[in-house]
Amino acid sequence: MIRKERVKKKQNQTHIRLFIISVGIITLLILSGCTGLKSAYVPDDVLTNGWHENLALRSSSIQFFGLDRCSSITYEITGRYPAFLTVTTIKTLVLMDEEELLKQTEEIIRNTLHGSVDINESSKTMGERFVKKGHKTLYIVCDGADIGRKNGEMVRIVGEVWNCGVTGTSIICIGVAYVTNKTSTPNYDDENWKKIVTDPSGSIGGFTGRDGLIYNVVCH
Repeated sequence: MIRKERVKKKQNQTHIRLFIISVGIITLLILSGCTGLKSAYVPDDVLTNGWHENLALRSSSIQFFGLDRCSSITYEITGRYPAFLTVTTIKTLVLMDEEELLKQTEEIIRNTLHGSVDINESSKTMGERFVKKGHKTLYIVCDGADIGRKNGEMVRIVGEVWNCGVTGTSIICIGVAYVTNKTSTPNYDDENWKKIVTDPSGSIGGFTGRDGLIYNVVCH
């Protein structure tokens, strides 16, 4: 009974830490210059096996006399291996350069995770792929360790960007998933990570399928 309470307490602590990280990412995205803006989103039929939108984290902002607008939607799953995905839509007068957008996304990830997650630099990979709507994207993927927890649980992180010419918006997706839990048996599970990054070509990690969250983002 005591062990179950300890495990539950650790899970709650992990959920709180992930919540704080997701709030930090949204805050930095908004402060970086991002109502009425139609947000990119993940369709409901793709949100399976416990994935859902966290309505408390839905946000929007407007800056520069209404010329720049930004909105974010966060999806999450709780449990022993919690994960989240933030989908941010940015509307500016001129579409942002995608390579610069990816650099800014990586900086946002680093700033948000600083002091919480130790990023493994040697694990960083970059690439490009196509999402369901036909847009070519740029992405960065890396591993990290939650240094705020005694067991140093392993997390996987993805930042992915693209421009939607149809709506004249830039899309930023940032996903974080715990893949280890040393208080559980088994102590490794990457199903939630797989759900975030899967696409038909297996572009990231070789995970193939058509139900990936980022792959199915609707931006127009």
